[in-house]
Amino acid sequence: MRKLVFFCLIPLLLACTNKQDICIQGQLDHGNGRVMYLSLLTAEGLQKLDSSVIRHDSFKFKIKKSQLTDFQIVDEPAFFQLSFSPDNGLTTLLKQGQTVHISADANNLIRTYRVQGPEDAVLMWQLDSALTVFAQYTDTLLQIYQYYMEYDSVRSRVENHYNQAVTKHTRFLRNFIQDHPHSFSSMIAFYQVYNQHHFFNEKDDAELLRMLTDSLAERYPDSQNVRYLQSRIR
Repeated sequence: MRKLVFFCLIPLLLACTNKQDICIQGQLDHGNGRVMYLSLLTAEGLQKLDSSVIRHDSFKFKIKKSQLTDFQIVDEPAFFQLSFSPDNGLTTLLKQGQTVHISADANNLIRTYRVQGPEDAVLMWQLDSALTVFAQYTDTLLQIYQYYMEYDSVRSRVENHYNQAVTKHTRFLRNFIQDHPHSFSSMIAFYQVYNQHHFFNEKDDAELLRMLTDSLAERYPDSQNVRYLQSRIR
């Protein structure tokens, strides 16, 4: 029986062993029977690559090198989006030969997912996790604000707490970018938005943007993402 189980597992273990393939796999609570979509995030927008029906709450996608070269992505990390719908998805960052394992609740991917894998994918998860904490806290503040709208003193305190939360999260993002200037995850950190609030501004934070752009250009001089950043420097 043990031999049978072992040999049944061999196809799964070999599914992403090509050194140039990217493998995205994982487990999803409440995902069985649902269709998950895999897309590539490019300068022109999302490009759908594949889809898969979740079976036994697990999924696996394999991206071949040719699929990336078709979009002029060579020897650099790329952004991949996993989603069930436009408002239920997450984005990870991987390059050729890497495998990431993701676990989440299919009902709310962005706020529940966890990652095991390469550094860039973990950094993207750290950004999303920090934004989730910020969002949950500010959502609570909004509820308090709306409930006590007629009380000036309460509204004032809520606004003060909100401003402190924005300052704290902005500081986290700035430190993140300074600590990881050679990762495209820092590009996501610079342009992170919540409820139409931009934590950084290309004009006011031009020095930070230039530092990030120069650092990425040093490592990935031919990257479309770098060329986009260079076009945004004023």
